[in-house]
Amino acid sequence: MRAHYLDSLRGIAVLWMIIFHATYDLQMFGFVNLDFSSGFWFAFPRVIAFTFLFCVGASLNFTHRPQINRQALLQRSLKLGLSALGISLGTYFMFPSNWIYFGTLHCICLGSLFGALLVNRRLLGFGIFILILTGQYILDFDIKWVSSLTKRQSMDFIPIYPWFWAILLGSLIEPFLSRQGILQKMGPNQYLNFLGQNSLKIYLIHQPLLFGLIWLASQLLVR
Repeated sequence: MRAHYLDSLRGIAVLWMIIFHATYDLQMFGFVNLDFSSGFWFAFPRVIAFTFLFCVGASLNFTHRPQINRQALLQRSLKLGLSALGISLGTYFMFPSNWIYFGTLHCICLGSLFGALLVNRRLLGFGIFILILTGQYILDFDIKWVSSLTKRQSMDFIPIYPWFWAILLGSLIEPFLSRQGILQKMGPNQYLNFLGQNSLKIYLIHQPLLFGLIWLASQLLVR
């Protein structure tokens, strides 16, 4: 079962992702000079990651309630895991100094597994949600392995802690939003739905395509 408003929301995130990565690639080849360490261009990719993760959590309600769909979970985990591995290997050989060892797709893969275990245990999920927010943003709780990874350069680093909170948020509040018809007010949009329904394929192919086109443009302009 698909929720078309979630496809549309995911489609918006896909558009944002393409815009960000195109801008990032333009920066790499010297076409623009922007600050990605603060301000809008620092916050923008984090908003994109949040939107994707929120949609992951919200979608769990349609796949794994009232009980976990083990076959769907296994198939999705295998597809996401292999895709994440491909991204890690590809970026390791192309950009060894800042390759992606745990990016957005890795977080979605692992977070989907954890989220599926909690989607029918809402009280436990809410408790973990509160613990993550309290530990990360109120008590500034530090996990050494996360800190050590953060110090390593990566093109995309979205650790399961604390980002699992975004998946839990989507899982917890989607039923309320559905009852109130809040997200449904977005209405179906065939273009956004197409992007949302094919988000993984677009995620995998858009960056090599953008990078190749901008590289080609840089070579032609240099000549």
